[in-house]
Amino acid sequence: MKSAHQVHGVTLIELLVAIVVLSIGIIVAGPGFSTIGGSSKLESQSREIQNALVFARTEAIRLNQNVVFCHSSDSQVCSAPPTSGWSGWLIRAAGAAIGAETGPVLRAQPFTSTTVTISSGEVLTTAQHVIRFNSQGLIREFGNNTPLSDMIRICIADRSLDPNMYEVRFSSGGRLQQVTQNTDGDCS
Repeated sequence: MKSAHQVHGVTLIELLVAIVVLSIGIIVAGPGFSTIGGSSKLESQSREIQNALVFARTEAIRLNQNVVFCHSSDSQVCSAPPTSGWSGWLIRAAGAAIGAETGPVLRAQPFTSTTVTISSGEVLTTAQHVIRFNSQGLIREFGNNTPLSDMIRICIADRSLDPNMYEVRFSSGGRLQQVTQNTDGDCS
């Protein structure tokens, strides 16, 4: 015969054992979760830039005019980035000079992450951080119309990430490629 006061549930000792096991699992897995977050930010920023370059090329061909992809701190005109790296980008019809772009802004994106550093490659730096697509979709330097091939680096200074840098490489013919690297935590 069963007692009328029979209780079903978990004892205090069983509850404490479950909490200890869960705590150990969180401690062991915690660092792995932060790595996933950093890798996700890096890949997301890299894909955004790559997609923006494809869009800029497509718009140059569609509009049959020069379109620029460049650093912009105000999402309105092209400008040189600060030494800490890019603070945003924009896509707009090219004007007579850098900083004198014309027509409406086709797309713009400010960077809000303080952990991700975005910088120009050496050739792009000498080209004043401006990628100009002509009406055939080819990438040319702004002033002298010479072919432009280089990269934009997206990096997180974290030694635990592998990779901790993505490069969006572009060639003068308009070809884009994404390459990953590990820089041992150095983003310079």
